[in-house]
Amino acid sequence: MFFWIHDGRISPNPPTSYADRVHKIHPGGKNAPISGEGEGSSLSHQTSFLHRPPGDVYKESAGQTEKTVYFLHEIMSTPVLTLPSTETISNCLDFMLEKRIRHLPITNEKGILVGFVSDRDILEKSKSYERDWPISDIMTKRVLAGSPGAEIRGVTQVLLEERIGCIPVVNDDNHPIGMITRSDLLRLLLKYPNLNIIA
Repeated sequence: MFFWIHDGRISPNPPTSYADRVHKIHPGGKNAPISGEGEGSSLSHQTSFLHRPPGDVYKESAGQTEKTVYFLHEIMSTPVLTLPSTETISNCLDFMLEKRIRHLPITNEKGILVGFVSDRDILEKSKSYERDWPISDIMTKRVLAGSPGAEIRGVTQVLLEERIGCIPVVNDDNHPIGMITRSDLLRLLLKYPNLNIIA
């Protein structure tokens, strides 16, 4: 499930997604069967794929048992790094550079998600004389968030439809507990090239 959080409260209007725009994937580029039919036997990994012909590596990965849909809590980055909304723009930028992150959830004094900022936001919206202002002055206050039990297929659709690169994952109290980025999804596809995404 995905939802908008505005000023720490859940908005009643969830983001729209279009299921027909993200197709199921299957080894060989075919539409995925609903059942487990057509599963091949996996071959033994005797040597590194770097020292084998590309064709053999592809055949082996295509023959592996299909992997069903993942949930956000299985691949989200944890622990999530946050800063309070009272922190200065300058300190937020320094923190992001130190931790080598590009996206930062902003919380209130109770730890509830109230905003979101990216390195691009800070660089585009802040000027030298504004560096001592609170981050709440430039943060995005309407944040798209996901629940840990949401499906990977759903987050892929939402990232595409909303044209965003990252979604914070929150618990029932709207406290950030993880992050999902496009990079996480790409890493998942690299690890499981024949990932079967079933809605």
